[in-house]
Amino acid sequence: MGADELFQRAVIARRYYLEGRTRVEIAEEFGLSRFKVARMLEEALESGMVEITIHDPGSIDVALSTELQRKYALQHAYAVSAESKNTDDRVEAVAKAMAELLQSILRDGDVIGVDCGRTMTRIAPYLSALPQCDVVQLTGLAGGLTSNGADLTRRISEVTGGRSWPLYAPYVVADARTAASLASTPQIEDAFANHGRVTCALVSVGGWNPDASQVYTSVSEDEASALYDEGVRAETCGLLLDAKGQRVAGLDERRMGITEEGLRAIPTVVAISAGTAKIEATRAVLLSGLVSALVTDTEIAAAVLE
Repeated sequence: MGADELFQRAVIARRYYLEGRTRVEIAEEFGLSRFKVARMLEEALESGMVEITIHDPGSIDVALSTELQRKYALQHAYAVSAESKNTDDRVEAVAKAMAELLQSILRDGDVIGVDCGRTMTRIAPYLSALPQCDVVQLTGLAGGLTSNGADLTRRISEVTGGRSWPLYAPYVVADARTAASLASTPQIEDAFANHGRVTCALVSVGGWNPDASQVYTSVSEDEASALYDEGVRAETCGLLLDAKGQRVAGLDERRMGITEEGLRAIPTVVAISAGTAKIEATRAVLLSGLVSALVTDTEIAAAVLE
């Protein structure tokens, strides 16, 4: 091919790839058929004159995310690459990605359900703008004042400008009678009544150890050990699971929160998980079918794909 032909190919490639001109427009400009233009563009790619590079968006590993989505039939999956191996940095990167996902999928009129969790509360600073949505707390209080579901519910509702329904009750109470009594109080009853309106739930993945679950720390060490012996390895919204994702009744009569049936009825349930301590728990939650989306780090994503 002569220099003139190579030059023409380069100009046509520039018109198409950089200037956004259509093949028909290019054909008219150069007096060629659109089929000839199409062939020249293909040759520009094949010869290496044009190279197309697809950059992963931000810190999202597209390949891992796609695999994760396919294997577990998820609506959304983000496998987040952190620049640091430090667990705290991983948590921060995952929290930021979770906020970005929410800002892209939420629509005016949605109702957001909020679980508690230490990783979950880290998303708040990254929520700069959200559509008009009401916010409902899904589970009771656990953890510190700035790391519980009520605080996150308040902070999200401030961004959305919608109404909020906090759930001012302990995550786990002493017995079924106490749970029933609390559930009948007007404010808590209102929160439970609004669980059926939730269209997008934000839930935590808890591993069954004190560093990975606020539910674990809501019961005595003896009871936590007994539940472990019964097979509990994970929880989400205080719903206990074994390693295969099967439900373990455990705390059902004493937990203050959305029911299993209520959680399964929500159209989009987004789980957040970060840190190697939550690999087993994340796999269990995915196998349970309780969630329909996941934001996690690349190490967890790779592990649950094995």
